[in-house]
This record gives sequence, structure tokens and C-alpha cells, in this order.
Amino acid sequence: MTTAISDLVADLPPGYWVDRRSGAWCTLPWPANPDERVDLAQNSLGPSLIDWAEGRSDWGPGLKDYQTDEPWRWTPGQKRFLILWYAVTPHGRWRFRSGVKRGAKGTGKDPFAAAWADMELLGPARIDPAMPRDGRGFLVGSPHMLPLVQIASNSEAQSKDVLRVANAMLGRDARAFYGVDPGETRTILKDSGGRVELLTASEKSSEGDPATAIVLNETHHMTASSGGHKVAAVARRNVGKSPAGSQARVLELTNAHQPGMDSVAERSYEAWQAQVSGRTGGRVDILYDSLEAPAHLRLHVPEERAAGLRAAYSDAPWADLERLNDEVMDPRTSPGDSIRYYWNGLAAAEDAWVDPRRFDSLADASVVLDDREQIALFLDCSKSEDATGLVGCRIGDGHVFTLQMWQRPHGDRGRGWLAPRRDVDATVRAAFERYRVAWFGVDPSPARDDEDEALYWGELVDAWHRDFRNRLAVWATPGAQGHAVKFDMRLSQPGGVRRNQAFTEEAMATAHAVDEEDRPFTHDGHAALRRHVHNARRRPNQWGYSLGKASRDSSDLVDLAVCMVGARLGRRIVLNAGKGRTGRRTTGGRMAVMLG
Repeated sequence: MTTAISDLVADLPPGYWVDRRSGAWCTLPWPANPDERVDLAQNSLGPSLIDWAEGRSDWGPGLKDYQTDEPWRWTPGQKRFLILWYAVTPHGRWRFRSGVKRGAKGTGKDPFAAAWADMELLGPARIDPAMPRDGRGFLVGSPHMLPLVQIASNSEAQSKDVLRVANAMLGRDARAFYGVDPGETRTILKDSGGRVELLTASEKSSEGDPATAIVLNETHHMTASSGGHKVAAVARRNVGKSPAGSQARVLELTNAHQPGMDSVAERSYEAWQAQVSGRTGGRVDILYDSLEAPAHLRLHVPEERAAGLRAAYSDAPWADLERLNDEVMDPRTSPGDSIRYYWNGLAAAEDAWVDPRRFDSLADASVVLDDREQIALFLDCSKSEDATGLVGCRIGDGHVFTLQMWQRPHGDRGRGWLAPRRDVDATVRAAFERYRVAWFGVDPSPARDDEDEALYWGELVDAWHRDFRNRLAVWATPGAQGHAVKFDMRLSQPGGVRRNQAFTEEAMATAHAVDEEDRPFTHDGHAALRRHVHNARRRPNQWGYSLGKASRDSSDLVDLAVCMVGARLGRRIVLNAGKGRTGRRTTGGRMAVMLG
């Protein structure tokens, strides 16, 4: 490992490890123990399929390199992925139900996708119920009886590119042996009727035989607005209806996604993060493979830029690192695009509130709060458009945890939806029963009730004031005319300027802590909290910068990020008031505590 790359283990998000030879951040769960690697290989169809593709199998001819016409050869990293991807449980099931292979531009994602499509079409890629083994003790499979491999991308042109490469990998001997009839949009096996075809989002065209394997290509471009979410949904339905004998799966190929775009790639990354953070009830069935430059490297430092390229392209020996360096330094390439496309990193948007990957590294789902722990709470209210969220912060160490979020459902289910005040009230009261709440801030929405034009949250906020005023160590709005819980952020309200200044200062302090400090606090890794923090953008004001949505009309919400800052502000207020050490309750609650 070069001296430019240090093993900053504290920065690693869940599921990552450092390759000591290249310095790359890796996610593929490749066993470190040699005995475990042998056991994995012997219980995987991967070795026999690798041999088939490389032309060392009795099943028939293998694949050709589409650029050189030489026999196809996998890279070491691709072989490791295939051995894991085709790992079989003792019960004859795939170990992994879905997979993602993420890499920098030019690391061979399209050829890999094409070779995998050919392997699923022609090779022994189906689990044989008898679980036979070859002379070396490795599991061997059998070809699908009626293979249907589908290729989906954000555009038909991208899908055609993968199919074109897949066809080019089949030489004359392979086409003759397997009876392959290649085409621009569909390649057919003349004897069996098996095929590779392009998949569209059309409900009608997606009907028919269940797929045996599906490639989703360039999923970082697949968003709701581009129609990509619909394509991905069709793909997952198509493998979902496959019979037990096929165990069909979807494999995604992608560049690093841009956090906050809600692409298919981002959703898959978040699902994998939930898995490796222990938030899926022990289920581990997503195989995520990413080889990235370490996040602490700096693009503008030549030695570190070169180290980042070596790391990201460490499994692509054909890469022209000198040319790639020129692309990174091209003034027409933004730093964010350089990090995403050439370092395979999750680059923050230029105006991102915090570095998403740094925030993810602070997740610790193992933290459990005991009953009667002293905490601060913040509730950001909305009537229907944005989310209503409740987040807590432990006074003792600043650990952040999400209690609940209420958000309009998608589609027709969300028509006429209103935030459920009764459920919110029950969640707040349950938190007061379980924990010792020292500070509770509520930013009420100015929205009016449709029935009587009263403030939608007004009655409930006042009820909390009456019920909790004597239980809170510090009031949200202190003073004789104050309020136990109301923390109204509107500048037009009395004290609004002071509250906005305090919130801004805490937003800057939190951003600095995430981006600059070594493990300043932990959070529970809640998927919605992570997404809202990733969505948040810096919003300058007269006191510095706060946070907000990308635009007023953006559907990428940030409410839980706001709640996190509010809860951390509450903790700071409690500590500054001297109420956080002993955890004693007060009887009056009217503490003239200055914010900040």
C-alpha cells in the first residue's frame, strides 16, 4: 500500500474493508481465511462456470474476447464476485437473491454484463437438485431448459450495446454448437427457443415466460422521472414469478450514484447498507461489489489523485491511468463527476450539507438506549406535503436515533392524505414514558385545519405544553411568556430570529463534526434519516449556512435531517444549562436559558 493511502478505518461505512495492496475501499465479502475461501469455492457453481466461459469445460465452447477474438478471461475480482454470486446453501438455494456490481468508468461493467448474459443463456448456471460435484469436489450445475435472459437499461440504446457485446462474445464454433441466432434486439436458441431479449417497462410486453436472469445496466441513471423505477419494478416482478427450479435473479451494473437523486442504484445501495448495518433482521441476501478510492484522498493533490485512480482501477489492468488522470483534470469535468466516474466514490453534490459517505460511516445500529435515558427530542411538523419526523439525541454522548416518520404514501394511496395527529401524539407520549426527556422542540407547521381553519398542529402543541411543562428540564421557548415545547422557526414569530440563529449555528457545527471530526457522534443508520441527510443542501443565511431541500418544489425531503439538527441543538441547550449531568427533573421548567 502506498504511503498516500492510509487505512482510516474510522471513516469506513458499514460493510467496507481496505485492500492492503491497492488501498482501495472494497465491499465484496470475500473471506480472509484460506479455509473459508476453499469451502466457499467448493459450494459454488462459480468455478465450473468460470471454466466454461474461459473454454475449459466439457459443456461446450466458451466465450471470446470481443475486442481481440482471444479466449475470454475474467479478472481476479470478477472471479471472486462470480464465486460468491453462485454460492449455494446446503438447502440448494442461492446464497444471494440479488446483486450489484459497481465500478468506475472503463472497468469492464458492460463486458461483464454481456458475459454473464451469455453464461446464463448457454452455461451450466442452474442449480442441479442432485447437487453433483466434479472430480475436484466443486459443485456443478446444468443449463436452463428454457432460458430467458432480459437486459434492461435507462434507454433501448444502452441495452442494445450490452446485447451487441454479448453476441460478439459468441464465436462461430459457439454459435454453431449451441444453435445461436443473434439479433439486434433478441438472440434466440434455435433448438430450444431460449433467448436473450431487451426488457421494456411496458406491462404488455413484459408478460410471458418468467425470466431466468435479468441484467439492469447503468442503474445510476434510472430514476422515477426517467422511467427507470418502472423498468426496475418490471424486472423484479419478472424474476419474482420464476419457479423454484430457476431461482431467477437481477444483477445490477452501475457507476457510483449521485446521493439524493433516488436512483435505482441509490435504493440498492441503501438496501445493502441496511443489511450490513444489521437492520434487516439477520437477512443477508444482497451481494454488493464496489472497488473505490478512499474517501479521504484529495483530487487536487497529484500523488493522492494518482493513488485514487490506482485503487479504483486495481482490477482493470487495461486501464490507461495517464489518460484517466487527464480526464479528471479536465476543467470541463466537475470534481463531483470525477469522484463518481473515475474514483467510483459517492461524491457529494457541490452544495451538499455534509459528505454522505462520512455521515454513513457514523452509523452504529448496535447502540441500544436503555429505559429512562436522558434525551432531547425534536419534532418537525407538516400537514401533508413534507414529512413529519421525530428524532432523539442522547444527552450523554450525542447518539442520534429516529423514533418515527410520517409521510404521504405514493400514488393513489396518498390522495387526500394528512399527517396522523393521533399517531404522532401517541409516539411522543410513548417517548416521554420510556425516556427522561430533558428538552422537546416542536416546529409547528403554519398549515390550517380544513374543518375549522385553526392551526393544524396548534391544539396538540398546546396540549404537550400543558402535560410536559413540569417534566422538561429546559423549555424550548424559555421565559414567563414562553412555551415548554414550541420552537417555531418562522422569522415572523416572537423569538424566531434567535431560534433561526441558534439552529444555523448547530447546523454548521453538525456539518463540521461529520466532515472533519473523528467519530464525533453516532446515529442509528435509519434509512430515511440517511436519505434525508443525503438530500440536504447548504443554504446560506446571515449567520452562516443552514440546510434545506435542493429546491422549494423538490420531492427529495430533508425533514429528518432538520430533526437531527434540532435534537442536537436541544442536547446542547440542556448541557449549557447544567441540566445534563445529573439528569434531575425540574418542577418549574421556566428556565431563562439563552439559546446557544
